[in-house]
Amino acid sequence: MPNTTPIISNSRHFSWSAFATWIMRLLTGGLFVFSGFTKGIDPWGTLYKFEDYMGAMGLPDWTNLLLVATFLLCAYEFCIGVFLILGCFRRSTPYCAALLMGVMLPLTLWIALKDPVADCGCFGEAFTISNWTTFWKNVVLCLFIAWLIGHNARLRWIIRPHLQWIAFIVSAGYITAVGLAGYVYQPLIDYRPYPTGSLFIAADNDEAEDDEEEIHLVYQRDGVEKTFSIDDELPDEDSGWEFVRRDIGEHKEGDTPDPDAPNTAGDFRIWDEDGEDITEEVLTDHGRELLLLMPDMGNVSVATTFQINSMKSWAEDNDISMCAIVAGTPEEIASWKDVSLPDYPIYTAEDTQIKMLARGNPAVVYIDNGTIRWKTTLRALGTKDFQSPTSSNDPMHYARDNRALLMNATYLYFIILAVLVFLSFVPGIGKFFFSTLRKGNVQDSHTGRENIQS
Repeated sequence: MPNTTPIISNSRHFSWSAFATWIMRLLTGGLFVFSGFTKGIDPWGTLYKFEDYMGAMGLPDWTNLLLVATFLLCAYEFCIGVFLILGCFRRSTPYCAALLMGVMLPLTLWIALKDPVADCGCFGEAFTISNWTTFWKNVVLCLFIAWLIGHNARLRWIIRPHLQWIAFIVSAGYITAVGLAGYVYQPLIDYRPYPTGSLFIAADNDEAEDDEEEIHLVYQRDGVEKTFSIDDELPDEDSGWEFVRRDIGEHKEGDTPDPDAPNTAGDFRIWDEDGEDITEEVLTDHGRELLLLMPDMGNVSVATTFQINSMKSWAEDNDISMCAIVAGTPEEIASWKDVSLPDYPIYTAEDTQIKMLARGNPAVVYIDNGTIRWKTTLRALGTKDFQSPTSSNDPMHYARDNRALLMNATYLYFIILAVLVFLSFVPGIGKFFFSTLRKGNVQDSHTGRENIQS
């Protein structure tokens, strides 16, 4: 039966050995958790990286198989990290980590030597390191894991062995749920250059000056709002009027993007069918736009055409412009036009840039006055027929608070782990309490007898 007590010895060697083991366990576990989480939260990005590897090795691109491998790898890494930190499955976890590193170490050496991809994708889009740095990081990890194979079982668990299966289920369930949300909707944390709420198109200086002249002040009295120009005589607040807000053009104060924010579109370029760069014509800093993105046009299902055409009619009814930005050959574009009979313009862009803007194939991005308000995969919109009487005319109806979804899932996960840790130490706390109480009773009994004898 394995020893479940911490290393306690008068020997300085063993005390330093336990300390070193704890440090390696926490560092290795933390790195595995971070790696599994950052890849798992953006399964599309991890899938794209797998496809890059397959292409570099000249292997066939089995998308469905690679997608399954994406979820398995992220869950495997994340659970190993959690188990190392919490002391779960102390004997087998270091061997599981060694099994993974037995694949990753030679793979990262090959990547460092041949440089087939610019970034190994170890930490998704969250953190990028060079290929050689990745290799040497894995060398250090292998040394840590080799030490843990010999010493990890000597350290105490944080969750009792008979509760560790619950930790396995909730950890695997948590990272899988986070990954599924990122795959169906969008990554719950957006590490890419175009996050929701960012200013995608910077305002032109001349137009910004024009907007500054269109400032309106809104006052309210008895529940009725009234708008005044800055040139008007403003109402007296002593007469019951209360200042509510300031409107700048079509923006409300507080919703207005920071005028000093950079143009996050950066290298995002759009071309028409003649190869002309029309980025500035398509992406404007005023008005509302829907961008239909297809990074892999050849794999877009024909079944989506009704939903897309319905969305175009809905956008037109609500004064929202819409276009498709695709990565495809002229033959693929012509075939799409023949099948879908689109009533929207189709432009092209680099597939990498389209994937950086939004995940999914197809994906939809809503831009309001140059600011990205939301983005999602087409399937996650939840509306097949936008012309249905039940469809909302407000484009923000289709927005989703991904951060709140992540926080709620994370809070629940941490609460369950905290309960498991608490239950693991209840017997020890109870034993200590009753032992202290029993010692106190014995001392009181001795004291009583001594008083009687005296």
